[in-house]
Amino acid sequence: MRARGVLLRQREIGHLTNIRDTLDAWLDATTTPLRYVVLAALCLAAVLALGAGMATRGVAPDGWSALALSLLAVALLLAMLTLLTMRRTLRAQELLMAGAHDGIFEWNPRTKRLKVGQRLLAILGYADNFLGDTHAWLHIVHPEDRVRYNQTVAAHLKGLTDHFYCEYRVRSRSGEYRWLAARGIAVRNRKGMATLMAGSVSDITDRIEREQKIRDLALNDQLTGLPNRRSLMERLPAAIAEAERSARQLAVLFIDLDRFKNVNDARGHLFGDALLVAITRRLPAALRAYDVLLRQGGDELVVVLAGLTHRGEAATVAARLLELIAEPLMIEESDVRITASIGVALFPQDGTDVDGLLRCADMAMYAAKANGGNEVRFFEKAMRERSSARAMMESRLRVAIENGQLVLHFQPQCRFSDGVLVGAEALVRWQDGEHMIRPDQFIALAEETGLIVPLGRWVIESAVMQLAQWAARRPEALRMSINLSPRQFLRHSVEMDVLAAITREGVRADCIELEVTESVLLNPECTALRALNALREAGCRVALDDFGTGYSSLSYLQLLDLDGLKIDKSFVANLAHAQTARGARNGAAIVNAMVALAHRLGYEVIAEGVETLEQFSWLKVAGCELCQGYYYSRPLPAAEFKRAFLDTQENAVLVA
Repeated sequence: MRARGVLLRQREIGHLTNIRDTLDAWLDATTTPLRYVVLAALCLAAVLALGAGMATRGVAPDGWSALALSLLAVALLLAMLTLLTMRRTLRAQELLMAGAHDGIFEWNPRTKRLKVGQRLLAILGYADNFLGDTHAWLHIVHPEDRVRYNQTVAAHLKGLTDHFYCEYRVRSRSGEYRWLAARGIAVRNRKGMATLMAGSVSDITDRIEREQKIRDLALNDQLTGLPNRRSLMERLPAAIAEAERSARQLAVLFIDLDRFKNVNDARGHLFGDALLVAITRRLPAALRAYDVLLRQGGDELVVVLAGLTHRGEAATVAARLLELIAEPLMIEESDVRITASIGVALFPQDGTDVDGLLRCADMAMYAAKANGGNEVRFFEKAMRERSSARAMMESRLRVAIENGQLVLHFQPQCRFSDGVLVGAEALVRWQDGEHMIRPDQFIALAEETGLIVPLGRWVIESAVMQLAQWAARRPEALRMSINLSPRQFLRHSVEMDVLAAITREGVRADCIELEVTESVLLNPECTALRALNALREAGCRVALDDFGTGYSSLSYLQLLDLDGLKIDKSFVANLAHAQTARGARNGAAIVNAMVALAHRLGYEVIAEGVETLEQFSWLKVAGCELCQGYYYSRPLPAAEFKRAFLDTQENAVLVA
């Protein structure tokens, strides 16, 4: 009997299900007005049937009964309409959760019950809905994001925000965390209490990863992969604040590779890049896990050492960094050795902010470099004074160039054979009020700051103008030697400056001799080589200055057509002792070789720095053509040079 009853109930349930499905199909197939008419007719029929039943029992409905039946019909109609509306709303919500691109959630703040759509489960890779309440959801939220997530939800439930929005990480079925963006709005009762919150959840993992890549590009150096200067400016303030809280010291190390520019010039930038990358991969061996290595730019690296207790710890790390850099490297099958200069600044002794520490470390690094490199220097107060003096010197030099405070002095060049004046070298001087500043005090500064470009242009124009004035009063052609700096060939058409001055003053091009050093010829793009060849084709002379003091002269002698070689004064200085001191004998042998090589190549040889009769006699015998130095005269202002060498023919011949 019990089994039969169960079977009957199952049949009844089946019939009810069929009726429900038929009714749903009918509701979907009919329009809203028609549905209302049919429902009203059904309710009226039900009331009439109830009235007929009462009449059959001999109960005649009075006025109140009729009114009650009418109200019952209306209530029944409204109830059916409400149920139908709720039914369709629930179906719409189910379809929305199933078909939406974003995940949908519905949450009851009171019961903590959570309902999510299949799309949200699919985003996380879950097949079954195990998210019954808030606790289950929080369990898969990333631990670092839970507090922020709860705070954001609480703020909206309290009415502090008009909507809920939070970006956070949630663990997927694979164990990886996905970034989600959740947005929702709470439904509130008359008291303002949240009774329901619903919204959507989007998978923003791809967007976050793209943003992270963009951030990495902004904060990391693309060549070495190290954090860059922008990253340094973000990290260093936090490191300083932590050092201040912990009452510990902090060190900033500035690392600059010695003569790295020469590597780039001689081997090319790709070779230099490979060398820099190899060095940066080697340096972490000297650092602790929480120390930071960054690339400032170019060949400059920065190391931040935190948590120090005394200065010696920084000194030990810096010394180890020098050792690692100095170890040989194999780059493109070439054995490369390079050194570095390291400057160290300490917090709080040398500076208490980012700018102060960086400036002090930079000054210490330049002090190490000025001392020959391959050295560690800690910041000292005297460095700040020297840096200030240097900055002041740069400012004054800039003003001197603009206000015409520079003057030219001229040193004669005479033939060894008969003492006849052949030409003069134009040498710049700085007339600072009544004080004359020597070139060795400002030329290097002009080179480093780029002021050598306007300064060099002024020298070219002034020297050519002076030659034109002398040529107007002297029938014999006189040669003017002008020094050109390597910086003048970088992004600057120095050949146009020379040719424009020649054209403007109307002097002969072959009366202009341009002196360059070997470093000018190291430019891998060959801009200097092209410029010098263009000047020589225009008729100007080109001489290689300070010959023998560099390391690439011979290789470039075959590339550049020269007219002359100048033997550096460092070789001339000891020639008087060539028969006694071993070093002097070696120097004399080198000078003889230079003269022989130059003559075989068809070059004129000029010896500079000749001061004594012994030096003069030795160089004359060796076969040098021209003599320059104090033996004849110190550099003279234009007026004195004119009186001494140009006013009379006799003064133009100095017989040794």
